[in-house]
Parts: sequence; C-alpha cells; structure tokens
Amino acid sequence: MFAEKTISQKVIFHLIAVFFVMLNVVNIEIAGFSRIIPLFDVMLIFYFAIFRNVFALWFIFLIGIWNDALNGNPLGMTPLIYISLTRFFIVINQKLVIRNNFKQIWHQFIAFCGCFLAFKWAFLSTFNGAIYSFVTIFSQLILTSSFYVVMHRFFDFLYTKLIEER
Repeated sequence: MFAEKTISQKVIFHLIAVFFVMLNVVNIEIAGFSRIIPLFDVMLIFYFAIFRNVFALWFIFLIGIWNDALNGNPLGMTPLIYISLTRFFIVINQKLVIRNNFKQIWHQFIAFCGCFLAFKWAFLSTFNGAIYSFVTIFSQLILTSSFYVVMHRFFDFLYTKLIEER
C-alpha cells in the first residue's frame, strides 16, 4: 500500500508538469503580450528537479521534447538546455546548501531562468538565422522571475501535501 501511494504521488507530480507545459502554449492576446508568458516549465524543472530532486532526467528530457514539439522549436534543443542547466545547478546546489533561505533560492532561479533564456535565444537565433529581440527575452525573464515567488509557494504546498504527508 505504501509503494502504491508513493507511485501515485509521483505520477500526480508528472501530470502537473505536463499540464504546466501545456499552459506555455496557450495563446493569450493581452495588449501585445501573446509571446511573453511566464515559463511554467522552467519553474517546475527548477523546483522539482533542482530544489526538491523529484523529477528524473528522463522526465526532464521528455518534457523538453514535448515542449519543442508544441512550440515548433527544433526537436532536442529544449531538453539539451534543460538537462545541461539542471546538472550544472544540481552541482551548485550541493555545494551551497541554500534550502532554507528563499531570497537565495529566488536568486538562483533568476540565474537558472536567465541562462535558459540566453541559451534558447542563442540556439534559435543560430538555427533560424535571425537575431531575436532582447526586449522580449528580458521581459520574459522579469515576468517569470516575478511570478516564481507565487509559484514557489504553490509548489511548496503541493510538495507538502503529496510527498511529505506519508
């Protein structure tokens, strides 16, 4: 019974991640901001793969491939960035031990998100042969970093209810 509950809890986390990746594809027409939405997938990967160590690399790879397919990006670009950054930030997390100070966690997320956006911008600019706007990337970084404060609390609630309540 204990193993079944643990498996179902992890499946719920994975389904939540799939749902949030779908939110990134929704086309919101608000005063020209249809291309700038919070990166829920980046928030999830940071929180559940780096901060809480719930997601395995195989799942991060699948989420990245699915994200590329939904957004029309070259397949493999996003999982390459996700996995590279996840491995790098896991090593940093092991050395720094910043699990209790939210300000440090938030700064680490801003660095993670900034690296993700910079790598994605570089890959897409190279692949498509056009240089994309820095304003869009910067706006998305500010929006995602600001929205992470709320989502971190939501993820804490989910983690507490589904994992720690055994």
